[in-house]
Amino acid sequence: MTINGFRRLQFLARWHRRIALLACIWLVALAATGLLINHANDWGLDRSPLSASLQRLVYGIEPASSDFCGHVIALGADCNGVFGRLALPSGELLLAPDRLHLLDSTGQLIESLPVSRLGLDSLEGGRREGDWIYLRNREQTVRIDPDLVDWQVQDPESAAALSSESWQVPPAANEPITWERFLLDLHAARFLGPLAKTFTDLMAGLILLLAFSGAWLWWLKRRRD
Repeated sequence: MTINGFRRLQFLARWHRRIALLACIWLVALAATGLLINHANDWGLDRSPLSASLQRLVYGIEPASSDFCGHVIALGADCNGVFGRLALPSGELLLAPDRLHLLDSTGQLIESLPVSRLGLDSLEGGRREGDWIYLRNREQTVRIDPDLVDWQVQDPESAAALSSESWQVPPAANEPITWERFLLDLHAARFLGPLAKTFTDLMAGLILLLAFSGAWLWWLKRRRD
């Protein structure tokens, strides 16, 4: 074998090992999550809820048992229906099915207003994205500034563009996230959002490249011998 041929063989072997390392990491993760999913019913993973910290970190969901009103001053019985809490530049906004409670930074109630003042007959979810607050029910989604002064009903396309994750919803509408659901999302790389399909295609391409480069290495070594 010539010097150039030997260098080409070394270069190909080096990249073959690097691709193999990446592919192996992905395949091990795929195999591990697949094994757990396959035995989810046997091991109770389809019934065991994800820990509250993981639900909050991964899905942005506050557990139903969260005490949203424990630190609130002078809110009274109205606090019983609160299901969510959104941070504001100078305080917090508590979400209830029919009312919003605006608090200052010390937890004092500034204002309590019905959701009907913001164009909604009921409230079934809320989230903050950037400088905007989004509130929704089954019919429509409303975008509101942090001062709760200006609001605008979102058109269907703008509402659909919002991610389905990170909405704070009432406990009755919040299906429990099980370990099986979490493993399925990991297995399918759903946490990558729109990039999940591209990522899967990329890994499949790397495995094909690994197979072809391995066959070529075998052929080059056989020629050298």
